Amino acid sequence: MKVLIFQSKRLSYDSSWCFAEMLCRSMKRQGISVRPFLLSEDIAGQEEELRALTREHFDGIFDINSRLPNVMLDDRYYLDYFDAPFFHMIIDHPMHLHYSLQIPLRNYYVLCLDRYHQKYIETCYPHIREAIFFPFAGIPADTFTPGNFPRSPMKDRPVELLFPGTYTPLDYYREQMEDISSDQWEMTEHILSKLRQGSRDTIEQLYRQEILPDTDFFPLRMHKSRLIDRYIREWFREKILQALLEAGICVHVMGFRWEMYDTPYSSGLVIHPPCSYTEQLNALTKSKLILNVQPLFQDGPHDRVMNAMMNRSVAVTDGCDYISEQFRVGEDLIVYDKNKPEEAAMQILKLLKDTDRIEWIAENGYQKTQKLHTWDQRIQKFVRKNSHLFH
Repeated sequence: MKVLIFQSKRLSYDSSWCFAEMLCRSMKRQGISVRPFLLSEDIAGQEEELRALTREHFDGIFDINSRLPNVMLDDRYYLDYFDAPFFHMIIDHPMHLHYSLQIPLRNYYVLCLDRYHQKYIETCYPHIREAIFFPFAGIPADTFTPGNFPRSPMKDRPVELLFPGTYTPLDYYREQMEDISSDQWEMTEHILSKLRQGSRDTIEQLYRQEILPDTDFFPLRMHKSRLIDRYIREWFREKILQALLEAGICVHVMGFRWEMYDTPYSSGLVIHPPCSYTEQLNALTKSKLILNVQPLFQDGPHDRVMNAMMNRSVAVTDGCDYISEQFRVGEDLIVYDKNKPEEAAMQILKLLKDTDRIEWIAENGYQKTQKLHTWDQRIQKFVRKNSHLFH
């Protein structure tokens, strides 16, 4: 079997490179021949190389948050030149990728990190042959940084609580939405209110309940309203961080724009400069607890959760069905209620006082992830289950 793995879009912190590299390495370990290809911003400048690829035989084509579905070559979709399935791995809610998902390719498949995203694609994009659930797996820090990462006792790790992620002020999203329309901001307030009241409906379900039937295509409406997703994600992040700082917990953050975070408890916030995804993985090995606030993945884990456990840190996250199915809450990881940030802060403060329990949970999470949630296992299961799709 021979596959072509594109990298057509560079994501924050070069995370897309890491994910593509994990795909390549895991497939090679399965005995699959892999041809990687880096697509530049200047697609026209690579036209001859892209044409040459169409003259080779591939059994499958992969890309992450891809630009490729929209690429044309001689008035034809480029990917339709291949007699092979295209597997588009999306690592955001589908609403953010509408313009590539709407393209009616002949052999279009999507890999989703969340089962709700899978259902959304099945409902909104009937031309896509299949949406396949493909949750994140854990990545050990030494995968990309050769060297020794000794298993240091938990009491010797210098960082008590780390949140690796980007910060964007809420006012930025609000101003953007109000510039689009007052209706969009009112919709955001309404959906946020429902979620704060404990609604388990997805954003798209809450959105669909409120809009009037019209001729506009629903996935396009969702795409145009995608800042709702960003605002609500950031709102929950701010609430949990504020509660942690108010409780006197020292919070380390790592990512873009944290210097813009305004809090009266700034003495408890340690801002690390933005760094690459591989450096973030290294930081996990020096931290006791890794905070995750799910970016409205309501039935799938964020990579922070899996990477924390794979690097023997304790993942502290809000919950979802997938996490409850796969892990023992309170034994493999810690789950908090994002609608009760003060209670979550007390839960974390209590845990930080019990180093032995932190060590025990971290080891349990590592053993579970190492046994069931590696990239090799994901790829092996994917290839075995979907072998009929490869040409």
